[in-house]
Amino acid sequence: MSHFSDWFNYQASLRILIFSMLAGAFLPGMFALGLRFQAVGSGEVSPDGSPPHKNPVLLGIAWVIYAIVLAVILFALLYISRDFIAHQTGQAFLGAKPK
Repeated sequence: MSHFSDWFNYQASLRILIFSMLAGAFLPGMFALGLRFQAVGSGEVSPDGSPPHKNPVLLGIAWVIYAIVLAVILFALLYISRDFIAHQTGQAFLGAKPK
């Protein structure tokens, strides 16, 4: 008779739980922060209707935040598909062993 721990990996499940909690709260929060910086950096329309004065520093911060979010998403996708990539290319990739 097999035990529950023979086919269930507690350590891997805990890692998945922690990562999903971090990614589930961190990435949307960072994206919202980037949107906020972009909105504030775009400036407000003056009462006479003239074009807004943009704040390039805040717009730059917004784009840096977007780049960080995109990099995390790309890294996560590559990490998930690392075994497939290692199998197809024969190169060790992010700790995966080629088969």
